[in-house]
Amino acid sequence: MTEIRNDAERLREHLKTKKILADGAFGTYFAARYGTDRLPELFNTEDPEKVTAVHRAYIEAGSRLIRTNTFAANTESLQCGRDELRENILAACENARRAAQEATDPDTNQAAASERAENVLSGSVASSEPAAASERAENVLSGAAQECFIAGDIGPIPMTGPESGKMMTDEYRFIIDTFLAAGIRILVFETFSETDEILPAIRYCRETYREENPFILVEICVNMHGYTNTGLGASKLIGSLAKCPDIDAVGFNCGIGPGYMKQVMDRIDMNIPKFVSVMPNAGFPQSAAGRMVFRSNDEYFALKMKDIAAAGADIIGGCCGTNPSVIRRMARDIDLTAAGHHFPVPDEAGKSAGEKHDGSFFSEENHAAAQRRGTCSKYIAVELAPPYLADDRKLMDAANGLLRLPVDVITLPDSPSGRTRADSILTGLKVGRETGITVMPHICCRDRNIIAVRSALMGAHMNGIRNLLVITGDPVPTMMRQEAKSVFNFDSVGLMRIIREMNAEQFPDDPIFYGGAINYNRRNIEVEFSRVRKKIEAGASFFLTQPVFTAEDAEKLRRFKAVIDAAAPAGGEKAKLLCGLMPLISRKNALFIQNEMSGINVTDDIVDRYRTDMTRAEGEAVGEDVVRNVIRMTRDFVDGYYFSIPFNRVYMLKEILPEI
Repeated sequence: MTEIRNDAERLREHLKTKKILADGAFGTYFAARYGTDRLPELFNTEDPEKVTAVHRAYIEAGSRLIRTNTFAANTESLQCGRDELRENILAACENARRAAQEATDPDTNQAAASERAENVLSGSVASSEPAAASERAENVLSGAAQECFIAGDIGPIPMTGPESGKMMTDEYRFIIDTFLAAGIRILVFETFSETDEILPAIRYCRETYREENPFILVEICVNMHGYTNTGLGASKLIGSLAKCPDIDAVGFNCGIGPGYMKQVMDRIDMNIPKFVSVMPNAGFPQSAAGRMVFRSNDEYFALKMKDIAAAGADIIGGCCGTNPSVIRRMARDIDLTAAGHHFPVPDEAGKSAGEKHDGSFFSEENHAAAQRRGTCSKYIAVELAPPYLADDRKLMDAANGLLRLPVDVITLPDSPSGRTRADSILTGLKVGRETGITVMPHICCRDRNIIAVRSALMGAHMNGIRNLLVITGDPVPTMMRQEAKSVFNFDSVGLMRIIREMNAEQFPDDPIFYGGAINYNRRNIEVEFSRVRKKIEAGASFFLTQPVFTAEDAEKLRRFKAVIDAAAPAGGEKAKLLCGLMPLISRKNALFIQNEMSGINVTDDIVDRYRTDMTRAEGEAVGEDVVRNVIRMTRDFVDGYYFSIPFNRVYMLKEILPEI
């Protein structure tokens, strides 16, 4: 037990005085070497010699930290049960251990060592440097190679669904148990875009295996701008991981090449109390014969990694597209004897912590401007739907009709019900420019990936938009699915996190204010309570609700207000709650909302208040009366009201607002 425990301790001791060179990509190198598109993890049991040969190639190239062939070793990727998964991981550990033993202790397999040495010297094993090949061959024959550490490799588990988080954490625990049972005391969690599911498993590992004291490395995957594919920023993620007492080392892998990775690292504070690991891709892949291939660039890669190592990285290696040839060049060119990371502090020149602007629709300045148009004790938001076509006359007539009313913000839906309307942000720009009233476009997750979302947010900010309603979005209607596909890379909480990160890193002194929607009629109201708490945690500063019509729904809203207030951060402001109101204008309108709009509770009693022979004025009067009744039931606890008026009949507000 002492010897096994010391494996992790020896790595810690090594990193206190020297850097360590890890291996390169397993999957892309395995596919190129053996001409297969199958998961390399399947070969752990089917053809272990192929797996062992890859490990040996990296060790002989100079790697002193190799990762087991288990990146996709999980029940979802392998489509297997727990017993088969355990067998696969145990076989992977044995394959890596055998490769390390043969490469560093050739007496255990002299024949295999001699054959490999002859292959290196004869050129059947590729080498870009004959001298290095000769030296490596001599190491193989003499046993002079240094000690090799083996790390259990753990990648993301591609599970989805409402229970996926709990299921993933449970499976990570199983994987950890299997590695520890196999004698592995170094664990690498790599290519993660967020850490919510792995941190509980890491905590479990630390608490359960205190005596073994495993060495734990967590690597995140970011794009060239420093964001993960879920929109989280590198600075925040590294900062939070650096504070986690259960982790020994943090860093980056995959996603981008070494040049971009160095740029990302230069922009954030890497002076953290952890060892730092960096394992970039070879670069950007190109498509060839249906495969993604990476251009050979050993010299460039090693040069950039030399800069990263000199900046302070403790563990260096490669990810997709890298191979033993790259590692061999790094072993030759990079000084691994310099210890201790000493990353430079990011350049703050030209940045000033100026006074923070409050551009929220509920700011004192904005509310005062609304009050100059009329007096109202609550915040008032009015929804105006962008047009289906390019004709904006009705929209602008309605917007200008609000100029004599105490309206704090005009909101603009983002193609509701998955049917195309004019872009909400661009429409908002025109409405805001022509009326001077603050605008709040809705932005949903249905139609944009992370690249498009970030572009839209930067464009909105550039043009003065500081308020957004963030929603997951309605799915594309069934009849349109052959023409349009939903994106849904993330939900509203994920989108809020993206804006929060952009506020922190790009708009710190002039942030975007954002809020979310509340579906108070969700069948399981506790799920919606949980969603509200998550949105507040993600930075939501206000909530708008579906239209309320009954006393029962008003009481539900009161419960949501209690949840919102209780979830307020210590010392922070409570999020605002705006109650949805919809003055229905006719029996036909009431029946449509009752039967066609989910989440809105229009009762039969309300429908029956409308006669089929009513005049337009009579129908509007009923709608106004229903809304005034809801205001009386809610005005003691809500912060404001969110009006959605059918067919943009905003003149009805003149009859309703006096009640507020």
